[in-house]
Amino acid sequence: MIEWQLPRCGRGPYDEVPPVLERVLRSPSRDEEAWRELWHLLATEGLTVSAASFAALPYLRDIAQVGETTAVDRALKLAGAIMAGVHQDHGADDLIRSLAPVIVELKQMVSRRLADSDLSTATAMALFRAHLAFAGASVWSLAEYDFEDGFYEVGCPHCEMRVTVAIGDHGRYSAYRDWDLGDIRRRPLRPVAAGELGATARWMYETALRNGWERMAEGLTYLFGHAECPDCSSVFIIADQYTASATPASRPGSTTASRPPRASTALKALGRAR
Repeated sequence: MIEWQLPRCGRGPYDEVPPVLERVLRSPSRDEEAWRELWHLLATEGLTVSAASFAALPYLRDIAQVGETTAVDRALKLAGAIMAGVHQDHGADDLIRSLAPVIVELKQMVSRRLADSDLSTATAMALFRAHLAFAGASVWSLAEYDFEDGFYEVGCPHCEMRVTVAIGDHGRYSAYRDWDLGDIRRRPLRPVAAGELGATARWMYETALRNGWERMAEGLTYLFGHAECPDCSSVFIIADQYTASATPASRPGSTTASRPPRASTALKALGRAR
């Protein structure tokens, strides 16, 4: 039986995980029910994580190292979903920092698997999100990329107006969304040239092209491009404001002066270093 010591200062299953994980380890390619139970325990609704989730990462790494393709994909998808929740109040920051070598290994495995030509679209997108999570870009791991009917709401960094950004068949514009009139005072977006994308955005763009996701690749040039505020006419980078609105604030009552860096901050540095 798997035994582990977990910080008990946060929400999460402690005693329920080991027996289910044992079942997965015994039959990683065939026991679909065990995998469903493990997902429910470690990444509830695909979103909520706990200390137990991160404690399971070494076991998922082991499955990905020696398992068959089905088991490898299942392990990497679940590990990625867990890492996407690094910003949550899980009470496992110290544990995550101690798992840095495991996280590096998982990221490398995801990168290798993404380069394979036998991936379904769904698996490729799940691994795309996992890679971003392992690289410390959890905001982009969780983002929506519906560039057929995509709308984002961000704050203008200058006047704080809520700005609606459309990237899709309805147009590519910034606007003020009126309850009765819809999107008014529209301003065209200014896409960024692919060669001017930053490291993370460039990886996203190139991976999209490599997988044949041309609409997504084009949409990313708008998402990481510029928008004009319809109220004060200032111009800002859409992705910066989206990141600011999607990144959780500091935990209530926490202080930063005497505390080591948050695990999510360390992961970003780790992603850049690797």
